[in-house]
Amino acid sequence: MTRVTAFVNKAGDAYAVYYASCYHHDGHEAWIDAVFSPTWGEGADDHFTFGCRVGPVEGQTEPAASLVPAAQAWGESAVFGRKLSRDEALSHPMLGEFWELVDHVLTRDTVVSAHVYGQGARFAGTSENPRSQGSA
Repeated sequence: MTRVTAFVNKAGDAYAVYYASCYHHDGHEAWIDAVFSPTWGEGADDHFTFGCRVGPVEGQTEPAASLVPAAQAWGESAVFGRKLSRDEALSHPMLGEFWELVDHVLTRDTVVSAHVYGQGARFAGTSENPRSQGSA
């Protein structure tokens, strides 16, 4: 397992921190937890965390992302604040921003991108990466 932690800034201000845990279970998958805070003030109790799994899904030729309960692999910590359940995340006003952050991680974080999409990545019951098919 490989774990990446990174901070994300937006318009020059602190925006989020994400934790991406890359596993080799049944194929290559990444579990991404993203912590947001309106203030990032020291001692502020306003953090909330979304979680998703990106990886093989039966019947799909590419990895897919699905919401999961946030920060399941982590114990209680003020860093995560309120860990959103899947249902809470689905109705949260920042769900769209979370998916934008996930897209950012999958395209800009070289460790996570290589794990999920890189050479040797396997998907749902196949031994091949569809992105490498037909390439010389």
